[in-house]
Amino acid sequence: MKTTLEIPDELYRSVKAKAALEGRKVSEVVAEALRYMVQQSATISRRPLYKVEFPLIRGASERIITSDELKKIMAEMDEADDLKHAQLS
Repeated sequence: MKTTLEIPDELYRSVKAKAALEGRKVSEVVAEALRYMVQQSATISRRPLYKVEFPLIRGASERIITSDELKKIMAEMDEADDLKHAQLS
């Protein structure tokens, strides 16, 4: 089937160069890329969905760390780093 596509110039030049290096037509390279993309999306959609329980982070003591606690810990660490840098300056 013939169709018209708008492809950014830089991308087209790259595809054309790849085709030339491989001794193939641009249309063959594009068709291969499209087949690959369709195949990958089909593979992804067939993957089983896993149930995830939140929160996902557990401490060494098996204490569960929530995302809010993690944000607080990260903020405290950033503050400590800022303080160290200020003292070194």
